[in-house]
Amino acid sequence: MKKTLVIHGFWVLAVITAFSLGGKRGASSVQKTTNLTEPSATSRSSTTPGEIGADGRSSRGTDRVNQDREASRLEGLFGRVVSGSKSLELLVEQALKDPNPITRRLAFSRLLESLTPENAETIRAQMVSLGAGGDQWRDFHYSWGAVSGKAALDFAMKSEEPDLAATMSGWAAANPADALALLNNLPPEMQGQRAELTESIVTGLTHTDPALATDLVLRLGREGNERADDLMEMIAGETLRTQGPEAASQWAEGIPDGPLKGNAMSEIAERYARQDPQAAARWAQRFADKDFGAGAIEQVGAQWGESDPVAAVGWLEQLPAGPGQTSGLRNVFGDWEDRDPAAAGEYLLAMPQSAKRDSAISGFAMGYAWQNPQLAIAWAQDIQDPGLRLTSLTRAGQAYFRRDPTAAQAWLESSGLPAEARQQVLNNRR
Repeated sequence: MKKTLVIHGFWVLAVITAFSLGGKRGASSVQKTTNLTEPSATSRSSTTPGEIGADGRSSRGTDRVNQDREASRLEGLFGRVVSGSKSLELLVEQALKDPNPITRRLAFSRLLESLTPENAETIRAQMVSLGAGGDQWRDFHYSWGAVSGKAALDFAMKSEEPDLAATMSGWAAANPADALALLNNLPPEMQGQRAELTESIVTGLTHTDPALATDLVLRLGREGNERADDLMEMIAGETLRTQGPEAASQWAEGIPDGPLKGNAMSEIAERYARQDPQAAARWAQRFADKDFGAGAIEQVGAQWGESDPVAAVGWLEQLPAGPGQTSGLRNVFGDWEDRDPAAAGEYLLAMPQSAKRDSAISGFAMGYAWQNPQLAIAWAQDIQDPGLRLTSLTRAGQAYFRRDPTAAQAWLESSGLPAEARQQVLNNRR
């Protein structure tokens, strides 16, 4: 028993000793590893947290190496791009005159990166001498406006080249407060450019602050600015491009009710319906009974009708009566008659007498008159609403005269149209 205890005690002591030595060796190994992988005090001071990769190297440095490698591949294929720090003159020439379009783009990008308030006029002078134009001319002045603001605008106001709009847009994108302050207190010598400057500021704001651009256009609308509708459509288009139709539709819903909201919704509905007509229809129909929703209903119907006229007409028929439904039905049938007049005619025959059917026939007749004016006139005569029937017959008659003046003249004499309508037909012919 004693012998057994001694042996066991020996092994316990051996295990404890080995564990102790192993712990020291492990600590030493960890310390060595730490010394190898942990950046030095100097390295730590120049590298920010989160920039150390798994291999212990700076991710920023790795990214720069990768970027340089990619750049060298393109430059190896298409020609090396001049460094802006070495010669701006050579860089401008390469950006505008290099025979390879990729090299020109790379050089022009590097040129914009090298742009400063101090060298902008020199670069511009060389661009003029080399015949710069198009996107490069616009992008240069947009960038100059962004980096120099009022100084760049003052130069543009005095120059003979078309650079004012891009310069103002760049300034508004980079510094909206100062750009708006100028617009609100426009000097007398700049009053003649108010319309151009306003549109340019809205353009710049759409690139960085769509909400501020929207507020500005709403203010312009309240002031009676004739361009407010177009400017709101421009914001809608940019919102669609950058954020997609769903986000753009939500943006439009936030605009106060009124004509400007209608313009924005109409612009969005047209593009939304091209991508997903059913989703666009679900959105637009929520506003079918609103005046500002009429344009959206019309656009969804027209776009959907190009791919599935039966579905588009069925959707329009179940909406509340209103100008959107009326215009939508006219547009769908005006397009349907071009692609499949027989199917459009069969659908019309199956529709019960109603204002909706009148609208549909009107669109069909006015479009089909360019193909078969006699049949179009016969359809127009079936419209129940007297005013719409007269309008449709008059327009069909105008198309008839363009197609066959002799036959149209014979029809007109026996048409029974009022004298004013007959005169409209004849005037259009001339």
